[in-house]
Amino acid sequence: MYQFALNRPITVLMGVLTFIVFGIMSYRTMPVNLFPNIDFPIVTIQTTYKGADALTVESKVTDLIEESVSGIDGIEQITSSSFEGFSTVAITFELERDIAEASNDVRDKIGTIDLPQGVDNPIVSKVSASGSVINLFISDKAGDTQKLMLLADEKMKPKLQRVRNVGDVDIIGFQDREIRIFVNPDLLNKYDISALELQNTITNENYRASAGKVINDKQEVIIKSRGDALKISELKNINIKEGVKLSDIATVFDGLSDEDSFSELNGLKGVMLTVEKISGTNALDIIDGVKDIFPELESLAGENYKLKLIQDESKKILVSLNQVKFDLVFGALLAVVIVFLFLRNVTATILSAFAVPISIIGTFAVMDYLGYDLNKLSLIGLTLAIGIFIDDAIVVIENIMKKMEEGLPRFEATLVGTKEIAFSVLGISAMLLAVFIPIAFMDGLVGKFFNSFAMTVACGVVISYFVAIMFIPAFGSRMLSHKESKFFYATEPIFQKLDRGYVFILRYLVKFKYLTILSVVGFLFLGIMASKNVGMDFLPIEDTSEYQILIKGDIGISLDEMKRKVAPIVEVVNKEENTVDSVLSIGYTDSKESHKAKIYVRIKPLKERTVNQSSIIKKLRKEFSSIKDMIITIEPVPAISTGESNANVQVVVKGDTLEGLNKTSKDIKALLKTIDGTVDIDSDFDDNKPEYKITILRENAKQKGVTTQQIASLLSAAFSSDISISTFEDRGKQYDVTIRLEDSSRRDLNDIKKIYVRAINGDLVSLDGLVNIEKQVGVATVNRFDRERKVMVTAYKTEDVALDSIVAKLDEKLPEILPPGYTYRYTGEIERMQDTMVSFGAAITLAVILIYLILAALYESVIQPIIIMVSMPLSIVGVLMALGLTGMNFSLYVMIGMILLLGMVGKNAVLVVDFANQAIKDGKKVEEALLEAGEKRLRPILMTTFAMIGAMLPLALGTGAGHESNAPMSIAVIGGLISSTILTLLVVPAIYRILYPVDAWLRKFYEKEQIV
Repeated sequence: MYQFALNRPITVLMGVLTFIVFGIMSYRTMPVNLFPNIDFPIVTIQTTYKGADALTVESKVTDLIEESVSGIDGIEQITSSSFEGFSTVAITFELERDIAEASNDVRDKIGTIDLPQGVDNPIVSKVSASGSVINLFISDKAGDTQKLMLLADEKMKPKLQRVRNVGDVDIIGFQDREIRIFVNPDLLNKYDISALELQNTITNENYRASAGKVINDKQEVIIKSRGDALKISELKNINIKEGVKLSDIATVFDGLSDEDSFSELNGLKGVMLTVEKISGTNALDIIDGVKDIFPELESLAGENYKLKLIQDESKKILVSLNQVKFDLVFGALLAVVIVFLFLRNVTATILSAFAVPISIIGTFAVMDYLGYDLNKLSLIGLTLAIGIFIDDAIVVIENIMKKMEEGLPRFEATLVGTKEIAFSVLGISAMLLAVFIPIAFMDGLVGKFFNSFAMTVACGVVISYFVAIMFIPAFGSRMLSHKESKFFYATEPIFQKLDRGYVFILRYLVKFKYLTILSVVGFLFLGIMASKNVGMDFLPIEDTSEYQILIKGDIGISLDEMKRKVAPIVEVVNKEENTVDSVLSIGYTDSKESHKAKIYVRIKPLKERTVNQSSIIKKLRKEFSSIKDMIITIEPVPAISTGESNANVQVVVKGDTLEGLNKTSKDIKALLKTIDGTVDIDSDFDDNKPEYKITILRENAKQKGVTTQQIASLLSAAFSSDISISTFEDRGKQYDVTIRLEDSSRRDLNDIKKIYVRAINGDLVSLDGLVNIEKQVGVATVNRFDRERKVMVTAYKTEDVALDSIVAKLDEKLPEILPPGYTYRYTGEIERMQDTMVSFGAAITLAVILIYLILAALYESVIQPIIIMVSMPLSIVGVLMALGLTGMNFSLYVMIGMILLLGMVGKNAVLVVDFANQAIKDGKKVEEALLEAGEKRLRPILMTTFAMIGAMLPLALGTGAGHESNAPMSIAVIGGLISSTILTLLVVPAIYRILYPVDAWLRKFYEKEQIV
């Protein structure tokens, strides 16, 4: 290849320019995201069963749905929650499952279920588990709530739903238009009418239907039967009985449904439209689509409404990506400067510097062709690999320069120098690629992370190899010059002293080879012992300039009371000096639970603050600790949603009885309180919901001539407005007509006894004496995991405590807490962390095997790969020591860096071993060969190592967005590079001296005369 490049430089140049052109085009058009697509395909099934309690919903709806879908292929887990009148089932499929196919399979199964009468048709949706990607808040300047609701539901929501790949648009704080009938029970009794009779009369009198067709030879005409009210006044005038109109006994008005959720922005009431994406789609594309139609939405709203986009995920994504792009460019410049300080030759530095943009831009073209997007992991991969890209070019250029210094003409020096070093470059590249092959076998969320990083670096390595073997010789033969500057001659004595000093040390290291190895082993042991404080997390906590406060009040609390209780918390948040926006949402869950509230808070960007996000959260936790009648949880908005909760610790306990689960959850919460570093401990078990249990006294009812169904229907007509009794049509839309007693007549227990039911003899009979009423508490929610009842206990951790230390203490005590027959498992971060460790261990093992196989094939030796691979364990000690000294923990990012590190550290040993092999072939003794290899390869090894470190310094020392994740990874790699470089220079020659005789002896058995 290099001979072709030397002869056809213009062809090589055109090939490079082709990569650059297509790379720039790909960079401009590639999908952009914060992380690779790690959305699990999740299909949710929501079903309404009005009037049913949680236990009834569980047995008659949730269980039937779970049973029907559990046989679908590719399911990872099924979770469900049964509330009063509402069921939600979430089916999580394997990451590789196509979401469209999965949702179709679910719909097919749901269609075969025979649900009880009164259950609405299940709604199947395929939304992402990561929540909304952007929200739209609308407030009304004129104070006309009804018009605000109509605008949000009929104008704004359809526009947002039509944005490509939007999965769902929910409206928090929404109240639908509803024709409401509030009945006065005293007037009902006065006119001898029961509430049930009133309901039936309205249903029968306000009615419309199609009555068929009139058909003759020439035409067919549809017959419509209309008896429904066209105006509210007509509805009021419905005759209930002779001489009594509806308006005589009830208040009828065109209003809004009961308020079941609430939203306000910075203290201003309004509604919030949350935009959720379909699982697997690009968030930035959806956000851009929403922003594109925003002027149209403002035009629809007019001057009476204020619109504001909030919780815009694109800001977080772009800030983080732009920071990494800056680190990429800055790191490349630092690497080039370091190369110049070693080479001290402008033309050589410029030529080697070309390798970086060519490799990076060319990688964009290949990645785009392979279908990958541009994300933080791919950009970090390119940043970490800058040293690799420039390293290949440096090795070739440095060898060419040596040949020129020996007196060879420029063209011949290029040919001989490239030929001499080509095998080493191939070995280094092959070893790097071998590290990334196991990544292809990793699946799940962790596999997606590693795959994006690995494929990016692998593409860059392949391109940089061709740059080193083709582009560098093609133009080095025409550009390089051995004439040096004054700066070179002024600094050369320093490098010569360094060479001589290393050779002096190396002579003793080789002579006392066994002592050298024992010393290194002792250092490794001390390094490991000194790094015992390094813990394990799944992902570091990043400062994203936003956090949220989750609040749980007493179950059964009214929405108005929850507003009053939350108001002081909102006030404290808004007074915090770094707060920019705060959004309060009450009843924000699918089941509209009024005892749950969430405050989303956006704070000033990191560069505009003097304190970090964690300090703000810690201060607020302390301030809210005095509030005892509500459970308050403060959490950063996570970059990756790991399940139904964002808590660091999630313990799921499965068992048969709710009582047992409740007791177990309390025991686990007590245990977590004893573990240092856990805060905001809670569980999802919601009990103590106040309720009236009405038992119908059958004998008494029978004596009075009243049926059980009459009494149940009467209670529903009097106290529930959840069920529509009729409809009202206006401008092509239908609105529910609901009925119930007026608010003043349904406040307490005695109001139930005041209502009357029609007996068989025609008399009105009071419910007093026909029913027994007990005040009790019940379960608000029944949660299940894989078709078993479960409770999830959650906790957050402080930054000074590693997640694995909490897990170790839990594993020690949990078996003692659980009753017989109960099991536990971890979800969320802990589950992902454990999966990561297993996948990482398997990948490392396979990578080491592949590296050995490739090196053995390249060197035609079973011993020399062992010499080269000694550098790998030496680097791990550097990783642990670097993390230990900086107080950082092991995490997914560090593991990703270590995958790359395994390939990077072997290159130094390859350079030494390859040169020593050549020297021995030229007739030198082993000791002489090693000393010459050390002298000739010291500068390239130091230069490439420092160039790699320089490229990573912006990531390691940066304080911008995402530095909490970038720093541990880059510091770990830097630590591994430093330790492996130093120890490789010391121990590899010693091991080579020990193992070379063994290698030479083995070669006698398998090396024969070669066929020419």
